[in-house]
Amino acid sequence: MAGVQSRLVVSFKVRNFRYLWVSDAFIGVGEQMEFVVLAWFVLQETDSPFLLGVYAALRFTGTLLSPLYGILVDRYERRVLLFLVRAAFAVNATAIMLLAFADLLQVWHVLIFAGVSGLGRAFDTITRQTLIPDIVAPSSLMNAVALSRSGRDFTQIAGPVIGAYVLTVGGTGFAYIGVVAAFAVSAALSLLLDVRRTKATGVGVSVLGNLRQAVSYVRREELILALLLMAFIVNLTGFPLNNGLMPVFARDVLGTGPNGLGQLLGAYSLGSAAGSATIAGLARFGRPGRAIVLAAIGWHGTIVVLAGAQWFGPALVVLAVVGFAQSFTMVTMAMTLLGATSPEIRGRVMGLRSLAVYGLPVGLLASGAMADTFGVSVALLINGSVGVTVAIAISLRLRRLWTHG
Repeated sequence: MAGVQSRLVVSFKVRNFRYLWVSDAFIGVGEQMEFVVLAWFVLQETDSPFLLGVYAALRFTGTLLSPLYGILVDRYERRVLLFLVRAAFAVNATAIMLLAFADLLQVWHVLIFAGVSGLGRAFDTITRQTLIPDIVAPSSLMNAVALSRSGRDFTQIAGPVIGAYVLTVGGTGFAYIGVVAAFAVSAALSLLLDVRRTKATGVGVSVLGNLRQAVSYVRREELILALLLMAFIVNLTGFPLNNGLMPVFARDVLGTGPNGLGQLLGAYSLGSAAGSATIAGLARFGRPGRAIVLAAIGWHGTIVVLAGAQWFGPALVVLAVVGFAQSFTMVTMAMTLLGATSPEIRGRVMGLRSLAVYGLPVGLLASGAMADTFGVSVALLINGSVGVTVAIAISLRLRRLWTHG
């Protein structure tokens, strides 16, 4: 038991990792509070699952610029970049807070600000992910990636619940005080990092040259190509559940309000935290590629089960299982991708990895349209079924993923 506990916290012995972990935790709280508050606002104002999907998709506008972000992350000081993007989140949230307190906030405001913050979301993700290998030793990478994910998961359990409660009690403006504070604290903590990183090569050439280098590298490495394809499909079919469809499912299927929505998202995050904590406690991982495929199948299979849920209690349990499988998939995928990529091109490859997140806005729009036309349960059934099918197809076509170990 003592050995497991020691493995669980090994990365916390590194000062820089502790600061990054806490900074990420505050970002997680702020993002989840913001999503609950604004998603409920859009749904109540428009009564349209499709427009809710538009709002959710706009939160990921930066994915199209991910390859460019990867070049910037390889070229400039990552600690400064992380501070700048998180400070920009705080400024954006402050504008929404002021509009809400002035009783001037409208849906079109929300869509614009969602698009602006979405430009920075992919940048933040790439910067944060590429900082981890700069901070911890290679032997601790799996533990660090899992702990990083579990920290955000644990805070995201509290974020939706807090956001929903404050929204119910004090309204949108009051809830946004917490959002602004979380983003500001996260930005301040990022300045405390003291990181020495591997100097990138090839970043002095043109943008297109950098992109060609990254694409060529991925095409040569079948494992990395398979991981990027898997990342795209899970964003297309798996993540629309908690990033867009959950408010509709809570209201239209389970008949609950903001507090119930917060509990549903909290159950999902609780399962996700359990999955990442499980990986953090493992001494080694024999077949990570095989684990990715099986976990992705389990993730989408439980989404199919959720599509048939009609009662609040069972839905909480199923969502916890969905969250566990999701986390197991994503943490193992991130750990495998970071470990298999050469350090000098890591930022650019992670930029291409974040480009795979473009599957999420596409999936959100498609899911919103399906929920508008056929109902949210049918949308979940289709997403889950497609995810299972394509995950199996990728593992059969690109065998390097299944055999990697």
